[in-house]
Amino acid sequence: MMRALLAGALAFALVACDDASFPQIHIQRRPVETPYAQQPLSAAWIRAEKIQLVLERTAGSVTEQRILLNNPTSLRGENVVLLLADRSSHAIETRFQPTQMLDETEGTPYPFEAFDKLSFKTREDSLGVMNWARWTNHAGLNCVLAFRRIDKTDRTLVSGAVIMDMMLRNCVIGSEDEALEPIGPDAVAFAATRAPRGAAPQMLSPLAAPLP
Repeated sequence: MMRALLAGALAFALVACDDASFPQIHIQRRPVETPYAQQPLSAAWIRAEKIQLVLERTAGSVTEQRILLNNPTSLRGENVVLLLADRSSHAIETRFQPTQMLDETEGTPYPFEAFDKLSFKTREDSLGVMNWARWTNHAGLNCVLAFRRIDKTDRTLVSGAVIMDMMLRNCVIGSEDEALEPIGPDAVAFAATRAPRGAAPQMLSPLAAPLP
């Protein structure tokens, strides 16, 4: 009798077991537990005017760089470029999820509304597609919250990275296009901090230089 009961229980367990019963594998793509290390301004992965601070950290296959820009406005919050370079072989197959990047900055930055309430514009340039939301006071102050993903077919990425996800929060006293410049083609095509606009590439960053 006992053998019959055990056999029945085992059969029931096997029938009830399906794909949903197995634990889901979570791939951690964000080095959230790793402290930042300050880098020289010349190590920035983008070329932008008035970079104030470059921070970097690595965990697993992901290297994150956070670049703080000057904020000439009276609005609270930081003008920041967040860059995530992923070296894992499966990274090219993953979906770009802006909300995960916002988790790194403690949610949608001021002065923007909640992410699901934002209206995004789209532009395609030499680096691919860029999406952004705009906030303005209609008196010359413009803020952008912009996202884009580039891969190794678009430019040379850092240390064998396959993709790089980018987020920009930038408020300027100027035009919408000026606010978007830190993740535009001219800024991302090479890293050359402390150089005047329109200057030739200086290849200061390992992200910009050709790999051997």
